[in-house]
Amino acid sequence: MHPVQGVVKMYMREKMGWILLPWIILGSSFFINLLIAALIPMDDKITTGGLASIFVYMGVIGILSMSQTFPFALGLSVRRKDFFAGTMLMALLICLCTSIVLYLLSYIEGFGLVGWGVELYFFHLPYLSAGNAAEQIFVSFSIMTSIFVTGFTIGCVFRRFGKAGMTIFSIGGIAAVTLFSYLASYLGWWVSIVNYLADQTAVQLACVLLPISVCLGFIAYLLLRRATV
Repeated sequence: MHPVQGVVKMYMREKMGWILLPWIILGSSFFINLLIAALIPMDDKITTGGLASIFVYMGVIGILSMSQTFPFALGLSVRRKDFFAGTMLMALLICLCTSIVLYLLSYIEGFGLVGWGVELYFFHLPYLSAGNAAEQIFVSFSIMTSIFVTGFTIGCVFRRFGKAGMTIFSIGGIAAVTLFSYLASYLGWWVSIVNYLADQTAVQLACVLLPISVCLGFIAYLLLRRATV
């Protein structure tokens, strides 16, 4: 068996963390919203942000891949580059399968059961559900992948530099965002930024995430090569 396949197989044994738990969290959020919508009828459509939970979870599992699985893999003499490739392959497969299922649920909600009979739109959301099947799957896949890679990179920073490095990284990130916000307000960029984003489709914005994910992945790989256990 190729070492990368071995890493993927290792992750597949963690079905609870990679496959079951995100859907348990999402399902719980959905049924709570469905119950509320059934008990409190409204004339207008009900849309919620509960779908975000499964996207956020991908960032969490990205962090956990470094904090929990990485030491275990090294203990099994897995090479770092094989661990990186196997982790990314597993993440891409999970993101793709999840995106396909989310599209199917969106289609059922929007055109099959039409709001589940209570005008609840949990999966079929405005803007994100625009476009054909391939476009909707691509949007979800791109967002989910970028969040996972971000989480994985954060985990790599912690493994490489420890708590002190993570603290410095966090302070630097907050400072950079604060500085950008100040400059945008001072120079009047916000109107142009908002107008630009409003003119873009979800697919166009999703395309922007791809090179960002690749860059973060490259940074994560460089950190992983020198990460300690």
